[in-house]
Amino acid sequence: GTVTSGCPSPSLGKNIAMGYVEAVHSRAGTELTVEVRKKQHPALVTKMPFVPTQYYMAK
Repeated sequence: GTVTSGCPSPSLGKNIAMGYVEAVHSRAGTELTVEVRKKQHPALVTKMPFVPTQYYMAK
């Protein structure tokens, strides 16, 4: 697969990323290894959004 974007998440206290993987590896809970700047890092397939949101909707 390919990592398309990533950044630190202050809400989670860790880094998060989005990317593409083959369908066989796309189930939530699947553990993967990703390469970032020639270093291997553990990754976990997770459903979006990463953090539950509670937006205020004005009437």
